[in-house]
Amino acid sequence: MSSETEPLAVQLVRALSDAPDGRRMQWRKIEQLDFATADAIEFAAARGWVQVESGHIALTEAGQLLAKDLGRI
Repeated sequence: MSSETEPLAVQLVRALSDAPDGRRMQWRKIEQLDFATADAIEFAAARGWVQVESGHIALTEAGQLLAKDLGRI
């Protein structure tokens, strides 16, 4: 993985935390997240920050806690 992977994974968490209605498991299409590289998604999923299913991605509780720590929610 490149040195940009972790920052991209954190950017992914930030973007997912900006869900319009703030619902807990707001699913988004991966293809709509231009910056979401496969490595960043894998990095975030391995840390339990996101859940991925059928081309969609959502924050987990751990991802929400990270977003909160980053001042996003």
